[in-house]
Amino acid sequence: MKYVDSGSGKIPLITLLAILSISLTVNLPGLAISPIMGRLQTIFPTASEFEIQLLTVLPNLVIIPFMLIAGKLSVKCKQSLLVTIGLAIYLLAGILYLISDSMIQLIVISALLGVGCGIVVPLAGGLIGQYFSGPARVKYLGMKSGVSNFTIILGTFFVGLVASHNWHLPFIVYLIPIIPLCLVPFLTSSYIEKHRISSQESADQSLTAKKDAVLINHNTTSTLNFTGKQSLKLLIGVIIIYFTITYATEVVSYYLPFTFKHYNLSTGNTGTATSIYFLACTLAGFALPKTIKYLGKDVMIFGAVIIMLSLYATGFFHHYIGYLIAVAVMGLAYGTMQPIIYDKATYLAPSAKESSKYFSYVLTANYIGISLTPVVVDGLGKLFDAESNTNFSYILNGTIMILLILFMLWKRNTYSVQVKPELYQ
Repeated sequence: MKYVDSGSGKIPLITLLAILSISLTVNLPGLAISPIMGRLQTIFPTASEFEIQLLTVLPNLVIIPFMLIAGKLSVKCKQSLLVTIGLAIYLLAGILYLISDSMIQLIVISALLGVGCGIVVPLAGGLIGQYFSGPARVKYLGMKSGVSNFTIILGTFFVGLVASHNWHLPFIVYLIPIIPLCLVPFLTSSYIEKHRISSQESADQSLTAKKDAVLINHNTTSTLNFTGKQSLKLLIGVIIIYFTITYATEVVSYYLPFTFKHYNLSTGNTGTATSIYFLACTLAGFALPKTIKYLGKDVMIFGAVIIMLSLYATGFFHHYIGYLIAVAVMGLAYGTMQPIIYDKATYLAPSAKESSKYFSYVLTANYIGISLTPVVVDGLGKLFDAESNTNFSYILNGTIMILLILFMLWKRNTYSVQVKPELYQ
């Protein structure tokens, strides 16, 4: 049997693969609907535009409460059981999509998909936080981000390939829970404990590192036996950063097609640009330890600055190659910051068992940011009479990123922003 280092001993490689396979499912809700939205108006002529849009919005809205519920349940229930229930509901939704024949059915199934995805999302990262520590945790959180982002690329390619043949075929992507469901037996606590190779020395070092790195202030390290309230207070800064960078970068998905159309670029190329963005996120996740090594303690600030510059570049320079470069660089920055934020969140959990609960808190910020992007941009566009300006979204969010950078500079030496490279090597 092959093993991997967990930071406090070794666990089976198959267990790591089982945990990472959960991330295959987390970014897919809404993906199958986007390419067939135009056709659904013809297939269901009595359906309103709101009902069709609801198919993409509803899963993300339902995910949020069930993600928080799953996070709380993970402390008391077996996490492998929660994973099984969530994946089963997710898979059921995928099967029902394939046989649905009315708009009402599609809406109900979309809500069901949100329930299943909401249950598994916090566990995808929480299980890494529970079973891995130190550099190993950061490494595999980076892989988790890479896997979930790469799944979007493959899913987008597949959906685009089959959408023109039959409107039901894109929903095949929602059958992907079959893979992690087959691997669930390898992530049960009984299997892991039975096959774990423990190292007391490593465990002691990991525990010391966790206690020593909780508070980072003025380039010094303070030790604190923190309570749940103290952890949540520290988590607020992390949530602010994650919410803002997610909200800011979502303009790529929402507004790039309109920008391409406005400047007479092939709208078909927006798929290429989006794929490049997620590919960059994927590569950044797998290269995370090296990135932290080279950029040092201010890696989060560097990432925020790069996102800001990329947004302004997208808003001011209108050339196809320029767009590709801008979204690629933006993806690298976001893909670097995301797993660091995940690590900071799980680091603050008072116990390993509560990793999924803390993970659910930061992910709530992620999904709210995704949902609010069009609301805020369109609302402010109307307020400033900039609805017809396709560059407004990028300039607005670039400016919001400047505010975040100022906040991060102000909090530069605090836990929310600073990274200690030696803890990630």
